Amino acid sequence: MTIHESVTRSAIRVKPAAVSREGHLLAASRRVWAALGLILAAVLATHLIDFGVYNLKIGLLNATSDSSWSHLLTSCLLVGATVLTIVAARQATRERGLWTTAAVLFAFLAVDEISPLHAQVDEMAWGKLLYVPLLLALCASLWSLSVDEGRFGLIRIGLVTLIASYGIHVLGPHVLSALGLGSETWAYQTKVGVKAGTELAGWTLVVCGLGTIITRITYRRGRGA
Repeated sequence: MTIHESVTRSAIRVKPAAVSREGHLLAASRRVWAALGLILAAVLATHLIDFGVYNLKIGLLNATSDSSWSHLLTSCLLVGATVLTIVAARQATRERGLWTTAAVLFAFLAVDEISPLHAQVDEMAWGKLLYVPLLLALCASLWSLSVDEGRFGLIRIGLVTLIASYGIHVLGPHVLSALGLGSETWAYQTKVGVKAGTELAGWTLVVCGLGTIITRITYRRGRGA
């Protein structure tokens, strides 16, 4: 057998595995985007139904209410992220400082989301910008911790989604006000639903990504014991 024939046959044997891996990644990517779309659609639909039919009187459906299902689920996700990062900080043999930083920031955001603090900050002129340093620090920590996931991992897609949500939250009201669209309009309420939907979708992806990484850390620690 010549060297050329040997290389050709090796390439043929490797190709199915490469194709299989590519197909797996494509399927996983489709599931992620489908999940994002479903969460966004659910939040947007329930909020607009409450606006159009019930005049925002049903707190469970109203995305701006602390008793809305999307807000309650976001609070649970932040508490879950706090617990996961604390566990990771205790188990990690490296990058413990990053895990600890993420745990502290998640704990603050969870308390902020559960308590009336976030509502008071939102009432301040440009009060939302107070969160920028905290969010930047959290994004930097999680981006570094998710390096093994690659560019299109759950955590990084979640962070990009959260950045988009934050941009809508900060800039959206000012843009709509300049266009003469107040809170009584469908455009404004659509903005509210999209902001809440992308926020919930982003945190969902981040927490799922954290769970995957921490499961891997626990497995490696168990094998090393």
